[in-house]
Amino acid sequence: MSKVLLCQTPNTLLPDLHPALLRKDHEVIALLDPLTWGDLSAVDGLGPIDVAVIDSSCGIDGASCCKDFHNIYPHIALILLIPENVRPDPECKALTTGNVLRMPFTPRKVINRVNKVTECLLGNVITVGELSLNIDQRCVTRGEVVHRLTPRQAKLLEVFMRHEGKTLTRQFLMETVWETNYMGDTRTLDVHVRWIRERIEIEPGSPRYLRTVRGIGYRFGVPADSE
Repeated sequence: MSKVLLCQTPNTLLPDLHPALLRKDHEVIALLDPLTWGDLSAVDGLGPIDVAVIDSSCGIDGASCCKDFHNIYPHIALILLIPENVRPDPECKALTTGNVLRMPFTPRKVINRVNKVTECLLGNVITVGELSLNIDQRCVTRGEVVHRLTPRQAKLLEVFMRHEGKTLTRQFLMETVWETNYMGDTRTLDVHVRWIRERIEIEPGSPRYLRTVRGIGYRFGVPADSE
């Protein structure tokens, strides 16, 4: 069970969301006044909140609410619900790690997203620099950005992170991750490295964490300007 802060107004277009969350055994704290969304003093003492769902379906400026909320409570994951005629700006997508749902949708879709976000808050975690890999849930986090990984991507990234600062040969990676010593075609490795870079690097084309060592393999490490 997760603790969900539900920021709605009485004239929400999603009145069934609150009872739907309760039916799925989530603990729900509802704030019905937008003026209180940036002030959690009303819920002090109730323990840590896992995720905040900001419902702007009735026309409230959800992007501004997300920005204000994040400035005060950067540790709380955000999910933004927006009307059909609104498009989120890039900054808003970054603050919510892409967790923006645009109407129409059902309460089930919101609940599924809540479950997905809270899953990434649990499990066995490896941290290198600003990157954290949740091994159990196959989630990699960079700052406030969270990405899901396939099993093979997660395994490859885990190998890199457990060998921080070391140059790993292509043969070692193929044997460890793919359990094969066949080196006739390593394009699969290269493709998976590219996918990982797309999830951990700010600029995948100019990688800072996962670098190529020409003629040998790859090296994973904290960027020099982050140490």
